[in-house]
Amino acid sequence: MKVEITREPKLAKIDHLFALVSEKPRRGDDYPAAVRAAIDDSNFDGRAEETITILSGEPRKITLIGIGKPDAITIRNVRQGLFTVAKIAKKHRDTNIAVVAPFEKVSARVVADYLAASDYKYDAYITVKKEEKRLPINATLITSLDNKQAKQIETEARAVADGVRTVRDLGNGPGNLITPTRLAQRAEEVAKDVGVKCTVYDKKAIEKMKMGGLLAVNRGSHEEPRFVVLEYAPRKAKQHVALVGKGITFDSGGISIKPAERMEEMKFDMCGAAAVIGTIEAAAKLAVPVKITGIFASTENLPGGGAYKPGDIITMMSGKTVEIVNTDAEGRMILGDALHYASNLKPDHLIDYATLTGACVVALGGEATGLFSNNDELARKLIECGERVGDRLWRLPEWDDYKELIRSEWADVKNSGGRWGGATTAALFLKEFVDCPSWAHLDIAGTAYAEQENPREPRGATGAGVRVTIEFLESLSR
Repeated sequence: MKVEITREPKLAKIDHLFALVSEKPRRGDDYPAAVRAAIDDSNFDGRAEETITILSGEPRKITLIGIGKPDAITIRNVRQGLFTVAKIAKKHRDTNIAVVAPFEKVSARVVADYLAASDYKYDAYITVKKEEKRLPINATLITSLDNKQAKQIETEARAVADGVRTVRDLGNGPGNLITPTRLAQRAEEVAKDVGVKCTVYDKKAIEKMKMGGLLAVNRGSHEEPRFVVLEYAPRKAKQHVALVGKGITFDSGGISIKPAERMEEMKFDMCGAAAVIGTIEAAAKLAVPVKITGIFASTENLPGGGAYKPGDIITMMSGKTVEIVNTDAEGRMILGDALHYASNLKPDHLIDYATLTGACVVALGGEATGLFSNNDELARKLIECGERVGDRLWRLPEWDDYKELIRSEWADVKNSGGRWGGATTAALFLKEFVDCPSWAHLDIAGTAYAEQENPREPRGATGAGVRVTIEFLESLSR
């Protein structure tokens, strides 16, 4: 959805005006006169999920969408309202809409970003459309900002929305087409578009770098692995942040094969790598004054005749040895090499993204990303940034007390600590390959994609990680 921000909308050109309204709106609330009249005439209460559509003059239709009590408005409420806006607009086949939303607790940029994403639908491979060709929707977001501020925020919101869309398109793409090679090519395309350096390492180069973890996981696949480095380096940058992503383009579990039920969802196992690409894209378009190195390792994890096996001992890029006890704990193997590579760059901050553990989903469901960090200040900042943009994080422990669970009798460490504390032991495994005093691991297993449509977004990839990271990067220069 294309979004324009203005304080003086031309309602005569609007097909449908939408207003997000809290319970018992006050007389002083900043609504256009037409919306205020609609509220008064309909006795609209503004309860959560309450909607009413009224035929009007200019514009022709007004829809009021309730978002609950005014003292309990969050980005979550607003997102739900915006998703409702998109569904109603598509149902009514309205191509020009206007939206009024509360901005006291949610910034105009955040609202514009989510509004732009509200009509997202991945239908690239549907050849027989169940509905008529979808018409593009142009939305006007009504604010009290002056024209200069509005245009700036409009551009910024579009940059973030573009990055998120890149992640969603890559995540939703099928595993037979979004291979490690194609993922690397897409990174090159995005880099060229935004003026970022991109280096792609093929299997021979990966072998020269002795990335034992990435090569071990790749052994069961006919598809070659890729290791990708994106470098965004603005001249006045004073800080350096490294971003690392897990890029398993399809995860069968390998020899430790997964159950067949819902295995198709394992195409989303590369959403960490996609988050790196999308974040670099958005940061470059925003001209964030921070040096960023984006890194991801990519392969399939399949049970071929050459696949790595439980009981194998693998030597990682760092020289540490790993006993394999579960080939389905493959993400941490490729991340171990990528994190070691990133640590050698000596960044000020190091953040990784991975659909890493089912244990994190058990703990947090799909409502929050699991956050692990060796730095309290970094963890605090990321949590605050996530709250501001609706990319919620929840900190979990990475205490050394859990290390006993990944101790091996045959190697330096084993790649799985078993069922108990699984998200934490996975984070501790990653920590073995981190040499940075300010590191955060984001386990996006529960937030990278929605298993079913929910009140805030459709089924599929969500773009988790992009918004919180952009907010964090921008905070470093404030």
